[in-house]
Amino acid sequence: MGGFVNQGETMAKWTLRVAPVKSGDLAQQLNIDPAMARILAVRGYYEPEKAKQFLTAEYQALAAPCLFADMDKAVTVTAAAMAQGKKITIFGDYDADGIMSTVILYKTLTSLGGCPSFYIPQREQEGYGLNHEAIRLLHDQGTSLIIACDNGISALEQVAYANALGMEVVILDHHAVPLVVDEQGREVQTLPEAAAVVDAKREDCSYPFVHYCAAGICYRFSQALYQYLAADWQQLEMELLPYAVIATICDIVELVDENRSLVRRGLPSLTKTEHVGLQALLVAAGIADKELNAYHIGFVLGPCINASGRLEMADLAVELFLTEDTLQAKQLAERLVALNNERRSLTEQGAALAFCQIAEEGYAADKVIVLYHPEICESVAGIIAGRIKEKFCRPAVVLAGKKEYIRGSCRSVEGYNIYTALNQCADLLQTFGGHPLAAGLSVLPENIPQLRRRLNDLCRLTDEDMQAHYRIDKVLPIEQASLSLAKQLKVFEPFGKGNPPIYFADQYLELVKITLLGKEEQVMRLTFRKGDAGPWEAICFGGKEKLLDLLNSRLPAGSWQRLLAGKCLQPPILDIVYILNVNVFNNRETAQIQISDFRLSHLEAR
Repeated sequence: MGGFVNQGETMAKWTLRVAPVKSGDLAQQLNIDPAMARILAVRGYYEPEKAKQFLTAEYQALAAPCLFADMDKAVTVTAAAMAQGKKITIFGDYDADGIMSTVILYKTLTSLGGCPSFYIPQREQEGYGLNHEAIRLLHDQGTSLIIACDNGISALEQVAYANALGMEVVILDHHAVPLVVDEQGREVQTLPEAAAVVDAKREDCSYPFVHYCAAGICYRFSQALYQYLAADWQQLEMELLPYAVIATICDIVELVDENRSLVRRGLPSLTKTEHVGLQALLVAAGIADKELNAYHIGFVLGPCINASGRLEMADLAVELFLTEDTLQAKQLAERLVALNNERRSLTEQGAALAFCQIAEEGYAADKVIVLYHPEICESVAGIIAGRIKEKFCRPAVVLAGKKEYIRGSCRSVEGYNIYTALNQCADLLQTFGGHPLAAGLSVLPENIPQLRRRLNDLCRLTDEDMQAHYRIDKVLPIEQASLSLAKQLKVFEPFGKGNPPIYFADQYLELVKITLLGKEEQVMRLTFRKGDAGPWEAICFGGKEKLLDLLNSRLPAGSWQRLLAGKCLQPPILDIVYILNVNVFNNRETAQIQISDFRLSHLEAR
């Protein structure tokens, strides 16, 4: 989280956050370090009560689940189906959010005496969400109630089909509500005609927080169902919380307010979990002995969970989190880790094809990069789109495969709502859905060139919008980057969307030595001095090529080699943006300076 960003040819923009008030009073009132007070103030928490609430997020009470529109209907329909012995099928999705939603609902209904089943569509054969064939199959198997989680909000025709078969549908979703043009030419939200539709993005929903992922919605539904049936919610609450935490981090929803409270309260329960499936995955992923944070969830556990749905069946991951058998859990966890390794290989192959096509076709000049390559594995299109977005700092649409309808995934940048953009191209698409920053679609091959043209013609992003941007919380000389401060900063975690890493900056640092680390030598340990002061060491992930190009273009030949040997007579002078971590090695804690970006200082560049 907060690592080095590859800007390509574009220099990142650095701006210093400005506090609307002086932070000195806040430091005194809360008895905290002045640096901590400034960071709170520049992030909008300059009032003592708001700052205190942020710092103690794990104790924040959540709003009542009954405030969600249709929550009462969802609960009564489900409770009635259980009481009448009707067959209930949980219809999930194949990503981490959909898998965790399925697990939460299955555990909830089972704990209340129900006997639910679950169904997750196969990614490449069925695609995303409710579909007619699956609904017919479930009907033939005797399902009376479908609970769609992490999907369903756009399934207008599919829900109507289920209704026609005499089935009921409850939707627990968090995606954007589809817009339909009415007779007056206005775009209006249109909901499926389900028995209940719980989605905080409904215009008529009075719930005060709109950024839950689907598993968060399911977690609150479980609470509401328990309360309706007068069951002991506390007994199940802490068992379900880890699954809501995993989904909240992996689905990259806003880590603020109620999401932040859930994650802050739930992360310790992940480390202490007694569930054999979760324990087995922690062991197989090699993080069982770590103090888990958002990085471990988002970049270690999450990819393993997602890999099952990408390459095989997401049922594998659901079964892992439902099993009580230790041996089965071990086997399933190891299978997920193996699938994730396979996914990495497919991603690297697909990314190489994508970046080659971008170079050959000149797509990097487009405001919205839209590419189609039949040899890219459809299941990793979203990951590749994310890489393209990070490299070129602009929206990316990656289409893959060789089917009649080509499926793809989109990743966007702040300020460009990719879901709205796709809605403007709805006549060219077979299906689409998603969020402002991530979406999926299917399209006929012959419509892809027109889709590319229209997305770019309608795009209003400026050059500044398509530029990496570091918002610096405080100028902090690296000599002040202490272990004590690093420990205090942990209270700001978890970092993620809406709560980015804390960025510091320093200037006029003499780079006196470079040490390359790792098998592929892509990690750098940089040694700095300031005149006679120092040395200080910093770590940098992924910035080797940029630094090499920078030094070769501005310094005498051979400077790179001399810096590797620590014998450069005229060291380059750099300004840096960095984050401050606590590094633990051999049970010893040290402050770690992790460089996120760098540039030649004006002293060097003149």
